[in-house]
Amino acid sequence: MDEGLFFSCGCSDDERGGLYLCREDGNGGFRTVSVTPLKGANYVCYSPDGKSLYATWNEGRTGGVAAYRLGTDGSLAFLNKAASDGAAACHLTASPDGGFLYAVNYAAGNFAEFKLAADGSIEARTRVVSHSAYPVGPRADRQEKAHTHCTRFTPDGKYLCIVDLGVDRIFFYPYAAGQGIAETPRVHVCDPADGPRHIIFDAAGTTAYVINELGNSVTAFRYADGALEKIATCTTLPEHCTAKTKAAAIRLSRDERFLYASNRGYDSIACFRVVKPGELELFDIVDAHGESPRDINFLPSGTVFTASNEFSDRICLFRFDAASGALAYMDGQDVLDEPRPLCIEY
Repeated sequence: MDEGLFFSCGCSDDERGGLYLCREDGNGGFRTVSVTPLKGANYVCYSPDGKSLYATWNEGRTGGVAAYRLGTDGSLAFLNKAASDGAAACHLTASPDGGFLYAVNYAAGNFAEFKLAADGSIEARTRVVSHSAYPVGPRADRQEKAHTHCTRFTPDGKYLCIVDLGVDRIFFYPYAAGQGIAETPRVHVCDPADGPRHIIFDAAGTTAYVINELGNSVTAFRYADGALEKIATCTTLPEHCTAKTKAAAIRLSRDERFLYASNRGYDSIACFRVVKPGELELFDIVDAHGESPRDINFLPSGTVFTASNEFSDRICLFRFDAASGALAYMDGQDVLDEPRPLCIEY
């Protein structure tokens, strides 16, 4: 797909909900090129060959995944959709071999596996795995049950990683090409009440960073063969912060010298310097200029950073200084034509 194009999800339950194809305009901003309707669009991922796009969707108490054929111009041809056997489908990933798709259902506390056909369409839902048997975390208001929140493959492709906020655990399910996952995972137990939300890995595949929604923090780990070893945890908030807030998204810069995490409530972006893999230094906390930055990401050019403020219907743009990692708000460049903007992916 054209390097200047990317997708953003408009998570509306009316006709405005869908996959917003956008293009950078060359002046630091971007514009919407087209919209593919999909009620309750939430998160997207690409197939490994770049020829298909998958999205989670939610309508009432039903959630699932949708498959599209992706044109080089960013156009989407609908293939099919399938239910994921749970409400609040919120994250998905395709296997490295392109044979399977996985989606987590936050409200149900489970995740679904789908077999993919050669054309990228969804062939069948092959299994649903629940975390209901695991003990919940101590936060009764948020950890009353399992809450699966992120699914991602480890860099070596050997494990499907599932992050569960409700049970304070990160699961590593062995994966075999053509067969899918084995249902007996390796399990990492996080600190109580951390509420892990998302995980990312560095390019070397030896360091993992987890954003903790309830702990309002980022934890760095050494990673090897389905196991995590904690290095350190860093707060995403200023000292003495008393705001009712929760962490959301986590991103590394392309050169992996900087890491960014978003706060919802204390609506802001925490900026970290990666001193060395696994060692973070908080150097700034930037106003998100909107309410509830659910996702943050760079635009394809790598020179502009975005915050999708879902409850103010506002995507805010920041100039990224590659030398210092600093983010400077681009006043007057806010994107306002997308309802409840969520993830941005390219």
